[in-house]
Parts: sequence; C-alpha cells; structure tokens
Amino acid sequence: MHVNSRTIRLGIAGSVDTDTGQKTTTLVRQLDSIKDIRIVGLYNADMAEAENVLRLSGLKGENVKVFTELSDFVKVQQDMVIVTEMDSAVALIIGVLESGKHVINLNAITECAFGFLYKKTAEKHKSIYTVGAGDEPAVTLDLIEYCRKLNLTVICAGKGKNNPMNVRANEDDFIDQGRQKNVNSRSLASFVDGTKTMLEMAILSNSSGFPIDQAGMHGPSVDVEALNKTFIPLSDGGILKSFPVIDFGIGNVAPGVFVVFTSEQQSLIDELQYLKMKGQKYFVLYKPYHLGNIESPLSIYDIVEKNKATIAIKGKYITMVVAKAKKDLQKGQRIDTTGGFSFYGFAVPAMEAENHNMVPLALIEKSTLKKDIKADEIFTFDHVDPDASGKLVDAWILQERMLKEAH
Repeated sequence: MHVNSRTIRLGIAGSVDTDTGQKTTTLVRQLDSIKDIRIVGLYNADMAEAENVLRLSGLKGENVKVFTELSDFVKVQQDMVIVTEMDSAVALIIGVLESGKHVINLNAITECAFGFLYKKTAEKHKSIYTVGAGDEPAVTLDLIEYCRKLNLTVICAGKGKNNPMNVRANEDDFIDQGRQKNVNSRSLASFVDGTKTMLEMAILSNSSGFPIDQAGMHGPSVDVEALNKTFIPLSDGGILKSFPVIDFGIGNVAPGVFVVFTSEQQSLIDELQYLKMKGQKYFVLYKPYHLGNIESPLSIYDIVEKNKATIAIKGKYITMVVAKAKKDLQKGQRIDTTGGFSFYGFAVPAMEAENHNMVPLALIEKSTLKKDIKADEIFTFDHVDPDASGKLVDAWILQERMLKEAH
C-alpha cells in the first residue's frame, strides 16, 4: 500500500489478549507482515507484559521500541495507534488524539462509555478516531450502509450470539475451555453472560443511529431462515415494537451478522422475489462471518486512503451499557472485572441510563459498593464509588459536561 510514497508507521498499545478474547499478538504479527506498514512502538504500563507481546508477536526488539510511560509513547512519530487494552486506555486514547495522531480502538468497553469524548477530541485536534474493522459492529454497519445507499428500509440489524445466554457465567466456569482454546477464561465468560453482545450492539446502535427495541434487547432463539419472520413488526407477526432497531439472535446466525429490510416500492419487492431472495415483504442480507482482528487493518486503509473512520459514534449516545449484579452483593465489597463474579453488561436506552443515574460498564470495574445490591439489580451511582485511579471518573465528568453543552 503506497500512499504519498511513504511508510505507514504504527504504535500498538495493548496486552496479549484484547477485550474480545482475541490475540493482540496475532494482530501485531499480521500488521508486521503487511508491506508499507512499520510498527515502531509498543506500549504497556507493565514492562513484562510489553516484552511478552513483543516476544509472542515475533517482533525484533531493536526495531520496535517498548514503552511503559504513556508520555514517552505519545511522543513517538507514528501515524496512528492501535489500542487493545482496558487499563489506562482512556488517558492513552485522549493523549494520542491530542498529539494529532489517529487512533484505532479495539476496546469495546471504553468505546461504549467514552466514544463521544474520543470523537470530539479527534475533531478538535484534526485527527481521526475509529473503532476497528472486523468485529460485528463494523461488519453490520456495512450492511446498513448498503441498504441506505439503495433506499432500502432497514427493519432490524444485528448479530448472532454463538451460545445460550447465562448471566450467571463466571471465569471459573471456563478454566478448562480457556486452556484448550488458549483464551482468557474471563473473556469466554463475558461472551456467555451477554456482556460482549451488549457492548457490540451498543456500538452498532450509536454508530448507526438505530435504537434498541427494549432494554437488554430481545435476543430470541432464531436461525437464519427465520430472521425475516422474527425481527419484524408485531403487526406482521414478529417481535418488534418499533423499527429500525438493533438486536441479536441465538442460533446458527453466529458468527454472522444480518439486516432485515423491506421497501415501499412494490416493483422492488417483485424484483427481489424474482431474484429468489427468500421472503414476501421482508428480506435478509446476511454475512456468515466476521474475522475480528484479522480484518482490523482495514481501518488503516480507511484512515490513510479515505481519510475517514471505519465506525464511530454518530452523534450523542443512543444506547449505553450498564451493569447488573450477578448475585447479591454487600456494602464494602470491591467489584471485580468483566467476565468475573460481580456483574454482567446490560444495554439500555441512553436517556434511561441518564434519568436513573446508572453507572456505565467502564466505571463499574474495581469500584466499591456503598450499599447492598440484589442479584439482577442495575448499579447506579448511589450503589458504588468508582475507582478514580485510572482517570476514568475525570473523563466521565468531562464528557458529561460536553454532552450538556451539545444540547
């Protein structure tokens, strides 16, 4: 890829695993193999972890400088930074954007809580902020944009969840499976308890402008063949109270993504039936795969060749991801992390989250309970003291002010 006859320089900020359960090291190795891309810096606050990424990626230490100080990493003359980790991600992303570099964020938790702040910071400093290509939100958004360009009416868009919902799942349930797959057991638990699905569909909601139909979405058991009989309005025998909306299904849809659409033009409906698209009034666009980190480098092409983000929040938040207690918890307890024993993610309309003082998922981790909470109760700011050490609270307050000013 030759752009202005120069090499594209990348910095990577992350741990061995991304928060989607995929390997940062696989992504780094792939990026290093692409002609015209040069990885110049690697950041992790833990030197041992940074050197582990370097080793497992097969990168040569003399060619890639390892950083444990964020201020030093931001000064490196890379064109863009790919962020995969949770710890200090907010300060990292803001610092990089303020330096005029572009950011590709592969961390869903911080995007759902701070995507608006990231985007506005990028606009102010004439840099580009994007969530990475390859995961379900970006792949589904491509199908939505396809419909928009052709004036097709989107009814519902979403993904398949590849396992039954079990909100009580925790990391101990997946120790053996994690070893077999060489994946962190907490990541596996966060898929099963629905947290990852809530995050992914919230990102899709905020980037498409489509709300969710109800808190938590419907998430029915459904196969591909039944998508256009299920994700349609109640008046036509489906489950949706409104449209267009974002939702997910549990069945053979996974690992694919879908859009259910229709048209007001009868001639177009007739043509779709003639072309053997299955359906009478409602039809399905279905992509049977998404390749996660493998496709993430496509965001580099979007930035460098097209000067645009692959996927980012469209305006203000439409959907937020908050947390529900996995079990009864008592005052004084410290909350653990995603995929652990304390909470699971739950998508709600952003206005509902604001009106009821709900805590975004990113601020729940490592917080301390101020009062008891019952299983399946939603955490509010009355329940917890968020951990202020990672600058997340400061970023949240700043974003709240920016959102109010944007009214």
